[in-house]
Amino acid sequence: MVGLVFAWAICVVGGSALVHEFGHVWTARAVGWKVIGLRWRWYGVAFVADPNGKLDELWKVALGGLFATALLALGFLACTALPDPAPALFRLGFVVNAALLLTNLVPVRWLDGGQMRASLREVRSRSQV
Repeated sequence: MVGLVFAWAICVVGGSALVHEFGHVWTARAVGWKVIGLRWRWYGVAFVADPNGKLDELWKVALGGLFATALLALGFLACTALPDPAPALFRLGFVVNAALLLTNLVPVRWLDGGQMRASLREVRSRSQV
């Protein structure tokens, strides 16, 4: 059972990180950015894009990853209603995604919260000029 939980945890963490980054990718394409690819960073995987001069859309792209993570967390939470042993495994998925979501909301420059704050500040300063 311990091996199953460990394997599930690795899949949840890796899969959740990829879905989070693909949330950024889908949003970036929707706002007209050219997505170049995914790169491994010291903290995990990150997508690389050319904003085509549309840096004012950065807050939307940052929100895309957060939205994907929130959907995953809600999906895992809904699956805790399944019969045993699923609730324990899906609870782990919910906790991982809720932690990823809350961590990424911190307004530090390299996290999504910081990207959103910087982008919205830039948009607001342009509109006041």
